[in-house]
Amino acid sequence: MQYGLTKKQLKLFKFIKNYIAKKNYPPSYKEIAEAAGLKSKNSVNVYVTNLEERGWLKRIRGKARSIQIIK
Repeated sequence: MQYGLTKKQLKLFKFIKNYIAKKNYPPSYKEIAEAAGLKSKNSVNVYVTNLEERGWLKRIRGKARSIQIIK
């Protein structure tokens, strides 16, 4: 575990971070699911929630594309 994250969590985090760096806005859950090979947006929510609880991300609940990188 690098940085205390699983391989999948780190993959998602790096994708989100790179996406924001390139496009200046965060990816949708659908885009994250496609990039990570996940089948549902609910799976993305589980990973994003976990990263948020660990202090890697911040988001505004109920607002689309509201993910912000903290670390």
